[in-house]
Amino acid sequence: MLSKYWDGFLPVDPAVIARAANVIVGHDPELGSAFGCFEFVGGRPHIYTNPNEPELRQRFTIAHEQGHFVLDHGDRFVDSADDFVPVQLDEAERQANMFALELLIPSFAVEILIGKRNIGSFEALRDMFGVTELALEVKLKKLGLAP
Repeated sequence: MLSKYWDGFLPVDPAVIARAANVIVGHDPELGSAFGCFEFVGGRPHIYTNPNEPELRQRFTIAHEQGHFVLDHGDRFVDSADDFVPVQLDEAERQANMFALELLIPSFAVEILIGKRNIGSFEALRDMFGVTELALEVKLKKLGLAP
């Protein structure tokens, strides 16, 4: 998805990438306590986020739901807070979380920013990638770069 649809600028916009992949992205105020959902409607993939959630949560949700689509996890997923935990036991949810982390925080971009540009500030990286502290912390741990 990154190599095909990303413009190379940070932060990565998961909605732009999803739309470029012919996925409809929108809000659904009827989601209640769910963060988002992915489903096929009329044979076309749709991602919906809960508009009551903070912007950073919606960004991650779009990337996560896109993971369900790209990884061919099925026709419909509704995701709640339980699906976005750092240690995920459900394999489809774990894969969607890892997909979202790589989409929003590309490993090669982290290596360039830290290794070549010497950006070592956690807060600066978090802001550059447009993610939550938890998302960046999990990604850095996966790369062996955790503070």
